Amino acid sequence: MTTLLEASWDQWEAGVHKQGIERGIERGRAEQGARLLARQAALKFGARTAKRLATLLEGLPAGEDLERVGDWIIECAAEDELLSRVAAMREASSG
Repeated sequence: MTTLLEASWDQWEAGVHKQGIERGIERGRAEQGARLLARQAALKFGARTAKRLATLLEGLPAGEDLERVGDWIIECAAEDELLSRVAAMREASSG
């Protein structure tokens, strides 16, 4: 028979496991999105810009920020404009 402590532990452990899975899925989505954006930047601005963009995108969560970067790749006429926007966004989100 399971004690109350064992049941509580099992419930806590299941919650931690679920959170880990959710974080892993989110991280995978962010990495996949960042790879796609780097590929698009390479097509428009070249490999050097794509590498710099990939570095700026490291650690950003998937979502609105990555969608915004996709818009900027289309909108920006010069690589410096794109990279400065992404750098400013990253700075704002970390501060």
